[in-house]
Amino acid sequence: MKKIPIGISDFRIIRTNQELLYVDKTELISEFLDDPSMVVLITRPRRFGKTLNLSTLRYFFDQENASENQKLFADLKVSQNKIAMAEQGSRPVIYLTFKDCKERSWDFLFSKIKEVLSQASLELANLIEPKINQIEWKKLLAIRRSEADEPLLSNALRVLSQSAFEQYNQSPLILIDEYDVPLQAAWTEGYYEEAIVFFRNFFSSGFKDNPYLWRGVITGCLRVARESMFTGMNNLLVSTVASKNYSSHFGLTVPEVDSLLKDYNLLPNKQKIEAWYNGYMFGETVVYNPWSILNMLKEGGEFQTYWANTSGNDLVKQILGRSGVDAKKDLEDLMAGGTITVPLQEQVVFQEIENSPANLWNFLFFTGYLKAVSQKFTDEHNLIELKIPNLEVKRVFHDSIRYWFEQKKSLSHLHSLKRSLQMGDTEEFTLILQKLTSDSLSYFDAVGDEPEKFYHGLVLGLIVSFSDTWHIRSNRESGFGRCDILMTPKDPAHFGIVMELKTHHPTLESDLSATAKRAMDQIEKRQYEQELISQGTTKILKMGIGFLGKRLEILSKISELN
Repeated sequence: MKKIPIGISDFRIIRTNQELLYVDKTELISEFLDDPSMVVLITRPRRFGKTLNLSTLRYFFDQENASENQKLFADLKVSQNKIAMAEQGSRPVIYLTFKDCKERSWDFLFSKIKEVLSQASLELANLIEPKINQIEWKKLLAIRRSEADEPLLSNALRVLSQSAFEQYNQSPLILIDEYDVPLQAAWTEGYYEEAIVFFRNFFSSGFKDNPYLWRGVITGCLRVARESMFTGMNNLLVSTVASKNYSSHFGLTVPEVDSLLKDYNLLPNKQKIEAWYNGYMFGETVVYNPWSILNMLKEGGEFQTYWANTSGNDLVKQILGRSGVDAKKDLEDLMAGGTITVPLQEQVVFQEIENSPANLWNFLFFTGYLKAVSQKFTDEHNLIELKIPNLEVKRVFHDSIRYWFEQKKSLSHLHSLKRSLQMGDTEEFTLILQKLTSDSLSYFDAVGDEPEKFYHGLVLGLIVSFSDTWHIRSNRESGFGRCDILMTPKDPAHFGIVMELKTHHPTLESDLSATAKRAMDQIEKRQYEQELISQGTTKILKMGIGFLGKRLEILSKISELN
């Protein structure tokens, strides 16, 4: 069996080492050549093969060492395409990656961009002064020496393109990897305005107003929409995870995974592997997470959160934690294995991610934390139904919720709460819930004394901490209406739990005891326990809970069926 090239994204290194596994993705080249678009923006989640695919394009088209590079494609799918092979080694290639441009300030980021463009210019090794006009030569030297000022650096792609054209008498191919990494860093660190002004000019000079350009490919996780980032590129094709084009070239398709599992003697584990790492839908193509599959093969079939343990999850935890009540309601549905439906927004505005659930869920969809189940087109919107794709990604959401409670040192309260419910100890439950409310209400609370955001945070805490013991539903149909929380025990010996939570209204009741009674009366009147009984539960704990700010009171009843 071949060795798994974890962390190697250079096509030539993989192809020149016969011991390394390579999954043939060279049909990307054929689709690219058939595509009439001058510039292609391809967005995919991190670790889904963007860098390796750009490296593949680079070695295929680059004029430097063309005959040696041709050998790299022997016996691969593209070698059967005579029209494509006629283009092999036909172009100068300008290649740059922004994957490491994650700086704390604009000054530091600008210095890193200088280094990236200096390296790109130096890799055009055969550019010589006699073939390039003197004005452009001086600009090129400033870029190579990392001495370019901001106006020149924002025009660097055009300078490099013109120099390559004058040297080779061929318009170059420009490849840019992880274009949105510096923009995400700028948004996180608070210098987004400076970064977006620079990159708008940078991309415009390279792809909109560049007469020396042959074609371009840009990759990233997101299509950034802010003040005409790509407006005016008349021949721009955008391929996102919702698009049909280029859908099979990023990630591993079902036939590719089946072949790998057979080669590595893991076919008996296919169902579990699918549950852990499959579930993505790019356009109409079902794909597995390639990073996780390859790591799982390398570890001999061991199941771990390989992709979830790579960078990027801290931002997700923070965004989810700051999200509003509606987003937390949606998250409850997702954590329960359900779906949510939102308008599809293929362009992401960073400043608006936290402004509405739709912005948040679209951001998580395009970055790989949610998958598309279906799409529906209406006169007003393209609607997309979303779901957590697999068990590995569900762990990210699970860990995010635990992180919120850890931030308030309230995780131990959840554990104690679980113990009290298992024992049916309502007095202990009341004391612990009071403590949890006091510690955490200000963290989850939406406005003033309204406990709704805390309530949904509590439900999510129950889901992640109690799901090994109970099936937990929130605001679901039961009996003759909806109860707030319904907990069905996985072990019939444990209590089934019904909770109804009410906010105290002075016009409806005189004190919190009356509020708790109003909640209990609703449980009894609407027979919320019927679903538990139908599932075979014989011990049921019913609790009516009244809230007033950080104060609460609980009225409880225990029913035991013969």
